[in-house]
Amino acid sequence: MKLAVLGCGEVGRLVARAAAGRFDVALCDTFPSAAAVLGAELGAPWHTEIGDWLGEVDRVWACVTGDTALVAASAAAARMRPGAVYVDLTTASPDDKRDAAETAAGYGVGYVDVAIMGTVALTGIRTPLLLAGSDATTVAEEFAAVGAPARAMVGAAGDAIALKLLRTVITKGVEALAVEAFVAAERRGVRAELRRILADIDEQGFSPFLDAVVRTHVVHAERRMHEVDRAVLRGVHGRFEQTVLALRHLPPEPGTSDDVDRAIVWLHGTLPAPAGTAGH
Repeated sequence: MKLAVLGCGEVGRLVARAAAGRFDVALCDTFPSAAAVLGAELGAPWHTEIGDWLGEVDRVWACVTGDTALVAASAAAARMRPGAVYVDLTTASPDDKRDAAETAAGYGVGYVDVAIMGTVALTGIRTPLLLAGSDATTVAEEFAAVGAPARAMVGAAGDAIALKLLRTVITKGVEALAVEAFVAAERRGVRAELRRILADIDEQGFSPFLDAVVRTHVVHAERRMHEVDRAVLRGVHGRFEQTVLALRHLPPEPGTSDDVDRAIVWLHGTLPAPAGTAGH
């Protein structure tokens, strides 16, 4: 299989080195030195711009920056042969990835949205990948062949990166709260005790804990809002306040708090209408 790697940054170098032993690799980077150095290392041809040479490849693995991802995808798809597949490993937005997939389809080119679910600086080629798109299963197998753990999900282009961003909402939100809580505990000299009282979360597991707090939120929001007030978490307070108001004006059906799916459906229904949708 002929493979082109667009972008010779950290991710591009990583996947190119992994693929070079199995596929016929070509490189492309707008910085000649980056492409030349990696090309010399791998014995691979290199280019400084997207061009008609892409008509000879079966796959493009795009590792450019997120802000240039849509432009790169459009330019590459226009030069790829029908039936080839553009594999987008960038951090572009879900909307940009959906647009890129539509553009590629217009040229008869496949498109796979890849979300890197971890930090390549820590885990290298073993960093998990989540893939979405019509060719996701095939491309996942190709990544697995070079040692990358990849999983194809049921979904369209843009869904994989959307899940990465939603994961970030949870992980980075927890990170910020953990920093705030542990620093405050250290000031009071109770940090060791804080760890001990969090042990119940370890016992039940983080995902079951998230399910539990979401489904019981629709019952205990008011009491918890008062706890949040005492903890001085203003942003968190807004979420609880919105639920409390909804409970007063549009209470959930009995049993909603017994099932996380029903709880989420009800909570979604309490959200304000997006701007510009009034009257629609």
